[in-house]
Amino acid sequence: MKALALTIATFALMLSIPAAQAEKAVSFERSYVTHEWGQIHVLTSQPEVPVNPTPLVCFAPNPYSGNYYRLFMEALGSDRTMLALDYPGIGQSDTYPAGLDMATLAEIMADSLASLGWGPEGAGPVDLCGYHTGTMLATELAITHPELVRRIILMGIPYYDAAGRQERLDRLGRVKPWPDSFAAMAQDWIFAVEMRNKKVSLERAFGNYLESAGAWQGKARIYGAVFQYPAEERAPLLSHPVLVLNPHGNLKEPSRTYAELIGDATLIELPDLKYGIFDAAPDVLASHARPFLNQR
Repeated sequence: MKALALTIATFALMLSIPAAQAEKAVSFERSYVTHEWGQIHVLTSQPEVPVNPTPLVCFAPNPYSGNYYRLFMEALGSDRTMLALDYPGIGQSDTYPAGLDMATLAEIMADSLASLGWGPEGAGPVDLCGYHTGTMLATELAITHPELVRRIILMGIPYYDAAGRQERLDRLGRVKPWPDSFAAMAQDWIFAVEMRNKKVSLERAFGNYLESAGAWQGKARIYGAVFQYPAEERAPLLSHPVLVLNPHGNLKEPSRTYAELIGDATLIELPDLKYGIFDAAPDVLASHARPFLNQR
């Protein structure tokens, strides 16, 4: 069922790519990194003329694949390589056969980036961008592999106290049986399609719904890693420059609080943005990200 859903999702997302993309200065390719346990899928964008030697690695919000960043990659990727890696059990990545916590996810991504030729023993460090789920992964990856990371951008940070994490873990982090009716999946449809930002096209929203459906069990494991992560203990250990872009959705206050935990963090408020920001305003996000990333 998962394989079928992902096949449909991939087809739908291909249909959603605008014809004008061929005129963009960014080209896309898909690839896989092979581990002993399976493969991680990577979406890579390349500019016609690379200017910035440091690539930006993007970690998506669960339960979506790296394709979530496609419009952002078009907006920001005209002068740098960008990569978006799918989490295990999400998008087109294989399911990890053992338990998943944030430390394990960070190791998987560190190994993947090393295999792709980045890091202290490769072509040098990378920059990181995390949204929602990806903020915690970016945090842990930078802490455990400081020489792999140069700069970090965080947006929409799901930072909660222990009680808040436990409530979300109980609600979202438990693997459920495969659904046997559409009613079980109705909330995914409502969130991805009916409640979407109106600037998000129906095609993109439908693709997001299919990805969420395909990750029916995988997404619970990723949420489990997020909501068992002791972020209040880990964030103060960050030593890299961090930019927190703060849309005024329901994670506005958690993002502000998280930024205060980080020693070298710059907070930029984005009151005009709330939801669906990577579809609604990729150029705005890129306009803030580029000067930060271009610093040496």
